[in-house]
Amino acid sequence: MDNKTKLRLGGLILLTTAVLSLIIVLIVDSWPLAILLAAVIVAAAAGGFVWTSRRQQRLFIERLKKFDIDPEKGKVNEANLRRMYHSGGQYQKDAVTLICLAQKCSVDEAHAMFKKRPTRQEINQMAAKQSRGQKRPHR
Repeated sequence: MDNKTKLRLGGLILLTTAVLSLIIVLIVDSWPLAILLAAVIVAAAAGGFVWTSRRQQRLFIERLKKFDIDPEKGKVNEANLRRMYHSGGQYQKDAVTLICLAQKCSVDEAHAMFKKRPTRQEINQMAAKQSRGQKRPHR
């Protein structure tokens, strides 16, 4: 996180604490107690958000590793991604998320990419393009 984001987040937390303490002072009738309660509530909420975010990230990485996808290297085998998509459920959502982030496309376009299967002619054309790119040694 860069400094600008940290500053904005800190300001938002401070503003939330101030507004919450104003609401709590109506109930408690003590400013120090209201500020303390508001700070505790905001700190607990921020801690809960951080914990949830880290937990979701850890679970996402575990789901990727089940399909031999290593997020640290950044390279993804298309066959593994297709296998992940066709498993359904949360795995399908994760595969769509990966494609959307990598290709910068919408969810519908990502689903269309997975559902489109290359025809035999397209497979042969891709193989021909790859073989043309490789030079054969002269004998």
